Amino acid sequence: MKKRGGTIIRKKRELHLIWLLIGNLVESTGMSFMWPLTTIYMHNYLHQTLTMAGIVLFCSSMSMIGGNYLGGYIYDNKDAYKALLVSLGVSLLALGILIFKNGWPYYPILIVINSFAIGVSGTITNSLATAIEKYDSRYVFNLLYFMANLGVVIGTLSVGFIVEISIRLIFVINFVMFALFMLIAAAFFVVPEHVKKKKMQVSQTGDKTSRRFVIVIMAILITYLMISLGYSQWQSNLSVYMESLKIPLARYSLLWTINGVIIVCLQPFISWLDEHYKINIFNKLYFGIGIFIVAFGSLIFAHTYIMFILSMVLATVGEVCVFPTIPAIVDRFSSLSEKGKYQGRLAIASSLGHAVGPLFGGIIIELFSYNILFLLMVLGVLLGEVALIICTKINLKAGERHGNHTR
Repeated sequence: MKKRGGTIIRKKRELHLIWLLIGNLVESTGMSFMWPLTTIYMHNYLHQTLTMAGIVLFCSSMSMIGGNYLGGYIYDNKDAYKALLVSLGVSLLALGILIFKNGWPYYPILIVINSFAIGVSGTITNSLATAIEKYDSRYVFNLLYFMANLGVVIGTLSVGFIVEISIRLIFVINFVMFALFMLIAAAFFVVPEHVKKKKMQVSQTGDKTSRRFVIVIMAILITYLMISLGYSQWQSNLSVYMESLKIPLARYSLLWTINGVIIVCLQPFISWLDEHYKINIFNKLYFGIGIFIVAFGSLIFAHTYIMFILSMVLATVGEVCVFPTIPAIVDRFSSLSEKGKYQGRLAIASSLGHAVGPLFGGIIIELFSYNILFLLMVLGVLLGEVALIICTKINLKAGERHGNHTR
């Protein structure tokens, strides 16, 4: 704040990408201390059945979906900065109580509350990323994705050592990480002034996303849901399948370390290609979805550990191409007044896939077989990609004829 000629001039606050990235790293590191342990903690420490653990995970995912929806609505219509701090405050409260009250039924209740708050804060943070005009949105989301996965690598590599010291220490570290994230958000996160002014203008004119672009976004969300349904099998039913093939659980866990390392190594190269060669964003998306189809299909023939490694490597390459690209495309095609709405829908598609996926997979395995499940995974993503290509070709060409252009 400066004083000039007796008049107080407030320094204009801007949202800087570096703080968004640091905040994302801290939050994802904290979360990755918790999510790998949920099923094990409930089964081994709280002596609950795997079915009950699955119910808690389902409720947690559904709670996060509610938070995603609310976060998107708040970003578009309310004070996003205050809501972000309130949601982080709720997370801190739940995690703080969890340090001292982590038995049954406190643990599942607090986990569900925390998931709702994370849903709100995560959607608002992603929506804030769309407000950074200094960089192309695909560059921003590539870096956010990289930092999130770097946090996962740090957290999942550390959690094994820390849990041997004390399970309570996991809750303490998670609390500290979220406290640090809240401090960063309070000090450096802000909705830029130019975005606030544009929001006021579009609220008066009733600016909405073009119907053609809405169709494209919905096709993307459906395809994303299909990928999430398939990918969630890796985090649930695949561990049981590998165990039935006499592959130790430790080797299954190693696959996720491979996943994180590939992402951290490959993502900067993909970002460099995007920046220097201006790869068509839709071609990149189609390629990544195609890799997912091949990865899911390869599971049909996976009976040895090396084949599971190959499948994970393929899935990870698809992930690197698809997951940071989708929010960038959704940002590009959504109007300013509906940025939060569609980033929220994107988070809902992912959360819904991870909520329903394990249950869907379990039913298919019990009624038929693992191979039928893998085949359905392939068909779901394949149909999604075909529908996406058709919708994109028809609606984007129609938009060009009618003079609708993306920014």
